[in-house]
Amino acid sequence: MSSAEELHHQGIAAFQAGQIDEAINLLGQAIAQEDALPEIFANLGVIHRSIGELEAARQHLETAIERASNNPDFYYNLALVYGDLEKLDLAQKHYELALSMRPGMAPALNNLGNIKKEKKDFDGAVICYHQALEADETYVPAHKNLADALESAGFDEAAHEAYAAALHLRADTGTRIRDALVLPVIPNSRDHIAESRGRLEEKLDALAEDDLSLEDPLREVGATNFLLAYHGLDDKAIQEKIAQVYLKACPALAFEAPHAKDWMAGLEGGAPRIGFVSSFFNEHTIAKLNHGLINGLPKARFDVSVFSFSEVQDSWSDRFKSGTPNYVQLEKELAAAQKQIADAELDILYYTDIGMEPQTYFLSFARLAPVQCVTWGHPVTTGIPNMDYFVSGALTEPENSSDAYSEKLLRLDGFSTCVAKPEEIAGLPDKDYSPGQRIVCPQSLFKYHPDFDAILGGILRSLPDAEIQLIDGSHPAWSALLQKRLIRSLSDVSDRIQILPRLNREAFAELLRAADVILDTPHFCGGMTTYQALAAGTPVVTLPGDYMRGRLGLGLYRQMQMTDCVAEDAADYVEITKRLCSDVAFAKRVRAQITEGQSNIFDNRAAIDRHAKFFEKVMFEG
Repeated sequence: MSSAEELHHQGIAAFQAGQIDEAINLLGQAIAQEDALPEIFANLGVIHRSIGELEAARQHLETAIERASNNPDFYYNLALVYGDLEKLDLAQKHYELALSMRPGMAPALNNLGNIKKEKKDFDGAVICYHQALEADETYVPAHKNLADALESAGFDEAAHEAYAAALHLRADTGTRIRDALVLPVIPNSRDHIAESRGRLEEKLDALAEDDLSLEDPLREVGATNFLLAYHGLDDKAIQEKIAQVYLKACPALAFEAPHAKDWMAGLEGGAPRIGFVSSFFNEHTIAKLNHGLINGLPKARFDVSVFSFSEVQDSWSDRFKSGTPNYVQLEKELAAAQKQIADAELDILYYTDIGMEPQTYFLSFARLAPVQCVTWGHPVTTGIPNMDYFVSGALTEPENSSDAYSEKLLRLDGFSTCVAKPEEIAGLPDKDYSPGQRIVCPQSLFKYHPDFDAILGGILRSLPDAEIQLIDGSHPAWSALLQKRLIRSLSDVSDRIQILPRLNREAFAELLRAADVILDTPHFCGGMTTYQALAAGTPVVTLPGDYMRGRLGLGLYRQMQMTDCVAEDAADYVEITKRLCSDVAFAKRVRAQITEGQSNIFDNRAAIDRHAKFFEKVMFEG
């Protein structure tokens, strides 16, 4: 055996024994030998990747390929490195090269599917997962990724089947939870909603009775129950069940920051230390809803920090970084993020949203500050024991609404946000209103509850020459699923519902301003979209729901002191829309009221003052 081979074997043995430094040292000596084989460079690259030294890994794997360009394993491992470096085009290229040499590499096909899904090529991703399973039907990651792709596309039954196949091979807790959480993106009917929620509860009950184990919920589950809130029902019991399943499976989620254990209201002294946390402090609705509050809190009275999971660099992220001296980029790993926030020794931690993505959802199980709050970025209770307050507004909350929250409901007087007039609307040139029948519903397609179908049909039947324009979903399958439902439920008028392609920011603003009427979705209405439409002076017809998430339009109109566009029921919704399209005097009067009332909803400093009083109250009185 040559000296290089001997060193290689010793290095691999050291690596398998967990002696990483020794392994790198031995393989480093091996590649210095004249007779070093390409496999030694490749294995050294793999070891460097295992400890996150990606540049060294890339260099050694590229050297291996230079010396032996026909080894598919080398290309596969280099593709893994490029994936870690987030160089998806290079990763895709090297997976494809590996597959050209060995077509049946299930891991390469699976990972190629992941890249295509990341690039929004959903059909291509599904094909790759199927090909991986044709090559190896026991390859569990492909079953799980296929299920995730089908779930994201809205094919809930097919997703359950794919998860069942994965669970048949390996019944791990993370996959069982993912399977339980599958819900339809575009429900077929109220019955479909009831069936899916019933199945969810059955599976949660079964999980609650079993021994469960999760080491890393972010990796093993990596999703939230986002769609539950769009059903227009009381979610509190289900949210609490989900939280208890997670706490049983992973008690470490309930980590407690040392300073929070001994904190006593009124005895800390100094300005209250308040931290705001989100994954969306970039150009996103969450940033636009909360920047005014975060930037507007008096610096003499509050020590404000921003904790961001977002790595997006844009003008909005720059505003948060430049406007806050204490800006912290959070680590992606959950325990590391917990420590970063705990080390700040905050008095109050304020989540702008919980439930839209998994990082802040799982983070919120910990006790990282003595007082923890969430507001309505995702407007539904969390069910999480360590969340103390849900911050909302009196103008949007119905009577007895506290029963729907696991947190203590805080109803701030008035509306609870301080939002600047949208730049894309403010930048539009002046335009005279010319009445017509252009009706637009610009909401995300997963907000289209089956109850809305009858309202759309009523509008189209009352206005025989009108069309209703929707906007394509972020997944190409969603529009097809919604169109299929509308053809079935509105067979006589569905041909007058048009789905526009997705629009950029400027084109979306133009659409809102050009519309004669904007339709708000019942049960889960518009938030930032309603602000934008009202800024453009366009009437938004809204039907308040039973829960806060269906009453934001009502709250804004109450703040503007006008209710002409607030419907009492579905028939009234149709009638208001018809009047706005056919009664010119009424439409002009409503638009004049909107223009006059805009000052009441934008740059609402009162919302900042009310937050400030709340923060000081809990800081000094508990």
